[in-house]
Amino acid sequence: MAAPLAQAEAAASETILQIAGLTKIYGALVALKDVSFAIRRGAIHGLLGENGAGKSTLVELIAGMRAPTAGRILLDGQEVQGRDVKAMEAAGVFLVTQEPMIVAQLSVAENLMLGRWPARGMFVDWRRLRVQARQMLEGTAIDPERPAGALSAVDRRKLNILRALFSGGRLIILDEPTAALTLVDRAVLFDFMRDLRDRGISFVFISHYNDEILEICDAVTVLRDGRLAGSSENIAGMTTERLSELVLGRDLHLFHRAGGPSADGAPALSVNDVRAPSVEIDDFVVSQGEVVGFAGLPGSGAKEFAQALFGLNLARSGLVRLHGDAAPTPLPPGPPEALARGIAYLSDDRRRDGLVALLSIGDNLSLSSLGAVSQYGFMNLRAETALVSRYFGEMGVKAPNPQVSIDTLSGGNQQKVCLGRLLATQPKILILDEPTRGIDVGVKEDVHRTVDALTTKGLAVIVITADLDEMARIVDRVCIFSEGRIVQTLRGTEITTQRLREAAFDRGANQD
Repeated sequence: MAAPLAQAEAAASETILQIAGLTKIYGALVALKDVSFAIRRGAIHGLLGENGAGKSTLVELIAGMRAPTAGRILLDGQEVQGRDVKAMEAAGVFLVTQEPMIVAQLSVAENLMLGRWPARGMFVDWRRLRVQARQMLEGTAIDPERPAGALSAVDRRKLNILRALFSGGRLIILDEPTAALTLVDRAVLFDFMRDLRDRGISFVFISHYNDEILEICDAVTVLRDGRLAGSSENIAGMTTERLSELVLGRDLHLFHRAGGPSADGAPALSVNDVRAPSVEIDDFVVSQGEVVGFAGLPGSGAKEFAQALFGLNLARSGLVRLHGDAAPTPLPPGPPEALARGIAYLSDDRRRDGLVALLSIGDNLSLSSLGAVSQYGFMNLRAETALVSRYFGEMGVKAPNPQVSIDTLSGGNQQKVCLGRLLATQPKILILDEPTRGIDVGVKEDVHRTVDALTTKGLAVIVITADLDEMARIVDRVCIFSEGRIVQTLRGTEITTQRLREAAFDRGANQD
């Protein structure tokens, strides 16, 4: 009996968290049903699933935000289910939300020890606070005296993780930490996580990106419809296709664009002599029915050029000619003029730029087409209803009806509404900035196929994405940007994730 007992004790010591038969029921809704898996000590454990699969419910139960209906949660072999957030944090379990929680006006040091400032009598011991902050930040380039609001997106996420560590964190749950990060920032964050993992810190890493799970995680658990779809203690051997099949519950044939426009496709847009902040483009043409990718490091000019086309990055000079124009005209001075001319732009931040959370789905769908559904300053309700019904159906928005508040939708369905609102303007050029950020694999494929179908009708599309696998599958041509210029173009079989990484994102490193 001694050998099996020793083996059991060794296995227990390697496990920091054990989930056993976890279930959560809200009335008639079964949010989580009989989920069981283990998280190894000193490992990065991926958590994957569609919107509504139960990921949020699971981490809320682990973090102590809610109590399970049934099942057990064991931390270091001790049952902890039903404990509140404060008790779980005292035990070393911390949830770091998607939006970094900082007080922008306070310094990095003050944020780092928020709620735990060292005291000397009745006063804050500022000297000890700064000393401890410098010790915690050792090995990073973060200045403890700097206002937290001035930090980059990746440093804000580091700050939140370090605050959890300062508070005794041993198991840190990261809820989509790469949202709004560039590919370069993502690599920096991953290196930071690996360093902490090697020091014995455990992570639960939630993501919608298969490539992120495969790159950073040691193990993975997939949820589907509130149940365990699959769990592997070793990520080796997993593929993006297998992960997608577990997420969706069926074989997934990832979308691959068959081909671009015809050889004699007429130009949908041509620009000349564009000069704007971080942009120096002499000539650029995109044909009707073509999908062109823009790639480059932050500040390379890729995003800046796309925004200049839409009037978000005001150009000092430059002429644009769209299909049907008699002659070239100056670039749009702002988004209203761009929309009126047939250029539409999908922002990379739908919460900030794409949605009006207090309005319904229908109101959001018609928001950019008010001129087309009004007459003499009054809304034509029949025209608006027809427009809303059309794009609500064509985009496949999962909701009972368009009168539902948009704030109740999943991220993927919100993105469908944002895209539908732009398509309702009947654009000639559609600019997609990170079009599938933060949405699950099923909705991503819906978006890809929708855009592809529209190109057969002549719509020209420009895509900016840090997801190199996505870029390689959906575009006809990729323009590589550096120092405000297009320095290389990849076409056809040249467009692979490896070539894209080398051309667009390793360029800066090679130049240093």
